[in-house]
Amino acid sequence: MIAKQPLHLNPETVALLSEVLDDAWDSLPPLQKATMRKSDLAVPMLKSAAKGERNRERLRNAALMALAA
Repeated sequence: MIAKQPLHLNPETVALLSEVLDDAWDSLPPLQKATMRKSDLAVPMLKSAAKGERNRERLRNAALMALAA
């Protein structure tokens, strides 16, 4: 079994991710929000951030594209 390494993010990155998550969530229609969890958007964003992504638009796209998959 491979142990997962903890993800360490600086306060600026955490603030960025929080803002981008809120933006992505706000862009969804109400019916979609009612049938999913906000964490469904957060997971792909965090995966991108773990790989070093810090671009606001690419992080948002990672979250929203995961819904289309």
